[in-house]
Parts: sequence; structure tokens; C-alpha cells
Amino acid sequence: MVLSRSPQKVERLTVTLIPEHDEMVPFHVPSTFNVNERSYGWRRSSRMDYMIVPTRVSSSEIKIDVFVTPARGERIQAKHLVKVVQDFIQAKLSSEWRGLRLAEVGRPPTVAPPRKLFVRGTIEEMLGTTLDS
Repeated sequence: MVLSRSPQKVERLTVTLIPEHDEMVPFHVPSTFNVNERSYGWRRSSRMDYMIVPTRVSSSEIKIDVFVTPARGERIQAKHLVKVVQDFIQAKLSSEWRGLRLAEVGRPPTVAPPRKLFVRGTIEEMLGTTLDS
């Protein structure tokens, strides 16, 4: 769960990166995971505060979710948000995330809520038999 750090809304964008080197060589997966706190933390750039959470990692692509909120005093319109994040990712690719290439930046697909509710029963109902003590 991502909580807002201020009264502003936190935006979520999905970024797809492609490794550009041999599959046998390990590559760095972008993340803002803090090992000491065992959670994902917020970082600050010049225009925004961000949190990066990897969602899918394979040898052919890396998908990360970037949670963004404008930095104090900054105003980023929703229509310019993708461009701001794209510029941020390009800057990171040229400095810290070498060996990766940007494939796309976009909003995550909306998912419809499930239509069926999962009804849970007792352990005896799930096993289909009674338990003897």
C-alpha cells in the first residue's frame, strides 16, 4: 500500500526497461528498497518525490512501477507527468542504470474488481471430511 506523503495525490506509472547485454551477466534492477527498514522508501529528485518498485524481472525485460508526487513548490500537470518521468528515467539510464534501455512509460492498465467472492469455510468443509481428535 502506498500512502500519500502530503495532501497531494500519488500517481503511478509503469516503466518497461530492456537489458542490453549478455544474459549471463547480472544487471542492476532499479528499486528504492531500503534493506535496513525492509520496505520501499521515497527518494527526491529536482522536480518530484518518487518510489520505484520492481513488478516483473526477466532476462528480456524489467517492469517497474514508479510512484510519483511533485516536489514541494512544483506543479506537474497530469498530461506532462509521463514526460517528466521519462526524462527522469533517461537521466538515470545514462548515469546509474547502465546496461538498460527504456522501452516505454505509461499508465498501468485498470483492472476490474473480481466478480466472484471467495467464500471461506471451516477446515472440515475445505477438506470434505470431519477431523477426529
